[in-house]
Amino acid sequence: MATKKVDFIVSEKGTSKAAGGFKKVDNSIAKAAKSAALYAGAYIGARGIINLTKNAIEAFGVQEDAEKRLTTALGKNADALIKQAGALQQVSTFGDEVIIGVQASIAAFVRDEGAIKRATAATLDLAAATGMDLKSAGDLVAKSLGSSTNALSRYGIEVTGAVGSSERLDTLTGNIASKFAGQAAAAADTMAGKMQQASNAIGDASEALGETFAEPVRLAAEGIKFLAEGMNAFIASVGGVGGHVTTAEQRLSALNKLVNEHADISIPNLIQIYTMLGM
Repeated sequence: MATKKVDFIVSEKGTSKAAGGFKKVDNSIAKAAKSAALYAGAYIGARGIINLTKNAIEAFGVQEDAEKRLTTALGKNADALIKQAGALQQVSTFGDEVIIGVQASIAAFVRDEGAIKRATAATLDLAAATGMDLKSAGDLVAKSLGSSTNALSRYGIEVTGAVGSSERLDTLTGNIASKFAGQAAAAADTMAGKMQQASNAIGDASEALGETFAEPVRLAAEGIKFLAEGMNAFIASVGGVGGHVTTAEQRLSALNKLVNEHADISIPNLIQIYTMLGM
């Protein structure tokens, strides 16, 4: 790095006056540094809040999507299964949103909630014992229950009985338990497991925060969608005027027609549309 020599010319006479002059310079530099630190802190704080909000919204979105997939697969209210997922998170290293994803996979083949609960608990032990990710383990269990194929045979798990029968569920869960019972809970009872549980708890807090922003975000998204569609409709509506709008009066007339066709438009949205069009 290049260095620059700066000569300070002391114009005041006497050592006391010179010292006082330098003190003023020092104070000015200190004030400038303090201001810079405050601005930097404000910027970092603002970015932190933005990132926290963004991450919270994304976390809630993942949880909401998982619950929606489960409800759709089950074909009815899934509160009991969602409650089980939360309980299993407390005694394992798996997040409830991933557990709900497993439940949804199983629910695609099995509609009985009691059977889904048993198969889900067995899946956690299977994943913990074999080192598989939970989704992959859930897919194997769902396939073994919902088809004549035993996708678990490579792990020494025997599955018998007709597809959809209680015998098939019993042999699957029973044989997984005989080999891997308690593995999910044991994995949680380690230092790494406790750290993962803490991370899951932080994730839950983030989801709860994200939920508070959910409705405003939905409204904003709907507003943006409405404006975008309105712009497309506006452009299409003026396409017959020689392919472009030749006068401000024509633009205004076409836009008013669009507004009249959407009675639910709000004044702020109207102002924003006019602004976007440069009127």
